[in-house]
Amino acid sequence: MPRAKVPVIELKGTERTVKIGATNTPVIVGERINPTNRKALIEKLKAGEFEVLAGEAKKQVEAGADILDINVGVPGIDEKHAMLEALRIVQDAVDVPLWIDTSDPAVLAEALKTVKGRPGINSTTGEEKRMDVVIPLAAEYDAALVGLVIDDAGIPATTEKRVEIAGRIIERAEKAGMDRKNLIIDCVALACGTSDSGAMATLDTIRTVTEKYGVNTTLGLSNASFGLPARPKLNATFMLMCAGEGMSCFIGNPNDADMMFALKASKLFWGEDKFAMGYLTYYRKWQAELAAKQ
Repeated sequence: MPRAKVPVIELKGTERTVKIGATNTPVIVGERINPTNRKALIEKLKAGEFEVLAGEAKKQVEAGADILDINVGVPGIDEKHAMLEALRIVQDAVDVPLWIDTSDPAVLAEALKTVKGRPGINSTTGEEKRMDVVIPLAAEYDAALVGLVIDDAGIPATTEKRVEIAGRIIERAEKAGMDRKNLIIDCVALACGTSDSGAMATLDTIRTVTEKYGVNTTLGLSNASFGLPARPKLNATFMLMCAGEGMSCFIGNPNDADMMFALKASKLFWGEDKFAMGYLTYYRKWQAELAAKQ
């Protein structure tokens, strides 16, 4: 049983259902279908070569991703067309649930009409204009909604301000007819290389939001290690710390061996891996892959 009393959110893909908040081990949302800082993927999307996304999707799911985040926001392309193509191609390739990741409300609306299953929306913020548009769409299509603790003033440095924004998002969503059990608060990670207190604020926010509001929490994990060496090891360590505070899902790279090893180990130690079968299976696969590289 999970330690934190948060509701279980069920997201559905073409065949697979994933439950967020059902265990102490967090669910991993694959981050690789996103052109940010990925020049090769940007060029493919600009050229209309969307089939590359099928390979990206399969690699992530095979590596252990439970959900996939879909972002095709590239300047100069028809994002609506690109998003609909991405959804079609990815859902033909894999059966897991999706998070629709766009800053364009028109793209989001069309994507919600098209996607199969029950998706998540990544995301709204505490900004008034953003909440006015995104929350009604989430309510209309019964999608789970990620809310970032950011408002018109930007990313708060303090836990108190972040928790306050989370409360505003929850209040606004409930007024629109959403149940808070369908909300996931993104507690936001800052680069530790430029913010001494950023990681602690994130950890404190995860714990406080979970306890005060009883909702699921998430974050884009790799932001914390930006600009630092040995990022995979830092990301895996931070993931375990966040999970210890109650984080129920996170956006990360399932192809990161350090990350996935930490997830398998945590599932073992939480008593969620009967007879260690999941860990042993993963370990044998990991050893075989290491041997193949030698």
